[in-house]
Amino acid sequence: MKITIGAGLLALLLTAAVASSQGQQQPAAKITPAQARKIALERIPGKVTDVTIEKKEGRNVYVVEIQTPNGEKDVFVDIESGKIVGTD
Repeated sequence: MKITIGAGLLALLLTAAVASSQGQQQPAAKITPAQARKIALERIPGKVTDVTIEKKEGRNVYVVEIQTPNGEKDVFVDIESGKIVGTD
């Protein structure tokens, strides 16, 4: 009996984990992270330290972090158009 309850509980937890992870999917991007790096480096030369996807002002963007001689800068590249929509 304990095995059946344990297996049922495990199945329930796995189902919840899969359902939760499906709600956390990344948005579909038309440009790749590599393309976003190239676009960002054209605006601000330096060394890319990280590329992530975030929502900024209602749109999904790659946040490309670039280390420059003057400190770290962020370039926001729209994941659909590849246009730079801001810097920080």
